[in-house]
Amino acid sequence: MIGGEVARAALRLATLLVILSAVTVVFQDRSSAEFVVGVMALVVSVVFLAVVLVMARMSAPRFPRGDNMRANDYNGTDPQSGDRSHGRGT
Repeated sequence: MIGGEVARAALRLATLLVILSAVTVVFQDRSSAEFVVGVMALVVSVVFLAVVLVMARMSAPRFPRGDNMRANDYNGTDPQSGDRSHGRGT
């Protein structure tokens, strides 16, 4: 869905927005209008961060899932014996 560079930039931006809005909310008077705006900014920032994380997770490469892959590592070798008889080994 999204490329690696775009995902990294969006994640950094979303994290910065969450941190900055959380810090400003802490120091605002609860009865002021600035507090309400700060809470709204924090909610929007958290939603943006969640969307970025979901999109980055959906665009991550998928690893094969098979019955013989549970006991073996990704390229089909047995970690204990080093047997490559059923994998893509060279």
